[in-house]
Amino acid sequence: MTLLPVLLLLAAASPAALGAFDVNQMLADKSQYGSFLKLLTQTKVAEETNRLKSASLLVLQDKAMKPITSLPADKQRMAMANHVLLKYFDPIQLGEMKDRTAMLPTLLSNTDKKLGVVNYTKASDGQMYLGAPGAACVAKLVKVVAARPYAISIMEVSEAILPPALGGSGGPGRRAKGGKGKVKPKSSDADEAAAKPATEPKATDVPK
Repeated sequence: MTLLPVLLLLAAASPAALGAFDVNQMLADKSQYGSFLKLLTQTKVAEETNRLKSASLLVLQDKAMKPITSLPADKQRMAMANHVLLKYFDPIQLGEMKDRTAMLPTLLSNTDKKLGVVNYTKASDGQMYLGAPGAACVAKLVKVVAARPYAISIMEVSEAILPPALGGSGGPGRRAKGGKGKVKPKSSDADEAAAKPATEPKATDVPK
């Protein structure tokens, strides 16, 4: 009898509610990302991320945060928003894309559609790179830090992903070899996956 109220509540809950996440909580015990989390909170980007239906957060270790922390406050918020992809992605999904390149929209696209995208490229050796439009595509996808398939994934990248307007290095720079053209990322089907048990796996290195 005591289970009935719980079952009724679960039946009434929306998929979005069941798949809710809190990036602050997921990063709270990971001190190597302390500066990133602090700025994510101060700029209110964490709050905006938590309201998304699904997302992928690209985090930086403290030692890689200087390009962002040295920016003016208004640009810091833009930079942090550009490290939040608007859909759930993980290395498996990215690796299974039909093309080796893609343009992935970020939270920044809500206010600046031109700057609010991240270029994704998969090299011939399997290494995955990310970069901002007009800047070098050299930020390596290092590992999965935490995830709740298919609501939120938190992945470490090797360096900040900044367009030239936010201090990123201009020009094509080093680029991984791969397919040509631009493709739209596939939907993550978050509504269906929200019914699956949420898990937070241990940090996992991205296969090279």
